[in-house]
Amino acid sequence: MAEPRNPSGLEGSQSVSALGLRWAALRGMLTSPLILIEEQRPLREELLRELGSIEQDFVALQSRNPMEISAKIDIAKSAIREGLQAGQPWLLNLLESIQSDLQAANARPTAAPAGRPTTNLVRSQQQRPEGSTGSEAETPSAA
Repeated sequence: MAEPRNPSGLEGSQSVSALGLRWAALRGMLTSPLILIEEQRPLREELLRELGSIEQDFVALQSRNPMEISAKIDIAKSAIREGLQAGQPWLLNLLESIQSDLQAANARPTAAPAGRPTTNLVRSQQQRPEGSTGSEAETPSAA
């Protein structure tokens, strides 16, 4: 039997990440062939109630970073996918677009600091004597 509401005991300190892990675990359990058999109907219904409760809990939690915002979008996309009428995928497409924008915006700030070490490498190569190819430095790391 599934445990009562919030079995992890994280009542006041839940995060989007913790809820996301619980949500994914419940989704995985619900796809198990053992849960799909008729004898497990009460357990399946209980798992579905817990899943619905977790999905509602996401509304109250503030995301701490872009990864958690993206996780919330994944939850929304799953819920929409299940309830979507044929021929109306625009909302799902919109969420995917928002998620892509978020990931692209998150990647931009990290690209600038990554360029600095490259500049240092270019400078160090310019200071080497003409005959040095840099293979001496690569040999110990390959061993």
